[in-house]
Amino acid sequence: MKSWPVLPKRCLPRVLLAWVVACLCMACVQAASITIGVSPSPMSVPFYVAEKQGYFRSEGVDVSLVECASGSACLKQLLESKVQLATASDLPIMFRSFEPVPFRVLATFATSQDVKIIARTSAGIRSSQDLKGRQVAVVRGTAGQYVLELALLAAGVDPSAVSIVDLDLRRLDLAAANPRIDAFALFQPGAYQLRKLLGPEAVLLTVPRLYTFTFNLIAPSGPLAASAQDHARILRALARALDLIKADPAMAKSVVQQRLRMEAADVAALWPDYRFGLSLNQSLIATLESTAHWAIQDQQVKATTVPNYLDFIDVGPLKQVRPSAVTVVK
Repeated sequence: MKSWPVLPKRCLPRVLLAWVVACLCMACVQAASITIGVSPSPMSVPFYVAEKQGYFRSEGVDVSLVECASGSACLKQLLESKVQLATASDLPIMFRSFEPVPFRVLATFATSQDVKIIARTSAGIRSSQDLKGRQVAVVRGTAGQYVLELALLAAGVDPSAVSIVDLDLRRLDLAAANPRIDAFALFQPGAYQLRKLLGPEAVLLTVPRLYTFTFNLIAPSGPLAASAQDHARILRALARALDLIKADPAMAKSVVQQRLRMEAADVAALWPDYRFGLSLNQSLIATLESTAHWAIQDQQVKATTVPNYLDFIDVGPLKQVRPSAVTVVK
């Protein structure tokens, strides 16, 4: 039987030191604990898949997903230091950019053309031109209102010629049952749910592709922010999840179905609207600038000048993970 060699006494201090250093290193590489505010949407599927597959843990971060009602709510929790990262679309980012609390966009992970304008067939509306003088329900300050106004302008209709009605996404059944509302402008999955409620009464209007809805990962700025390395680890886990979603979309749909308690047919109907992938594109800057001009002109914010949105982008972590995905010029 082979025995272990006995070390000379003079070697023991060095061995002990090496053991202490090794223990300290192991402590240093323990997974950092990070909470991420995620809204319950099929567009959040990269986070659901990364969690389910254990990608966050294997990349060295212990992630807890905290569900918030919307991207706006997630961003609010981030700015109140209730979560360390948040997911939100470009509109909440734009509105919060006029406030003094600093934050940075780390990556876009999903895009969509998912804002729909839905009219009642009984109202005789067949195009955006027919919305003049009608009542249209929207959630104010959202992509639904923005796309509605773009569609009206493209059709030669002054948006002020349309009567806006406040839409409560939690009570779409009441909105659908209200015959005084002629049309609706809203995003998914609410648009799909409303079409189901209206049934044969629903007609989907053609909307020009003047706006692409983006879903983004956002971090705070300053001493409360996680390290750039932790941000890169999270993006690396998301990159792995996105690769798996591309390779196995049926699996991804199943994850959404289980996580959001949706019917398989509903997930399948929504899926073609979504595009998944990590990026930081110059087009995001253009979208933030154009929506900011709209918010100022519409007097939805008190500011009179558009912020410099390059100040709201952190390209460092994504450049570590997928350099080719970064086209923002800083």
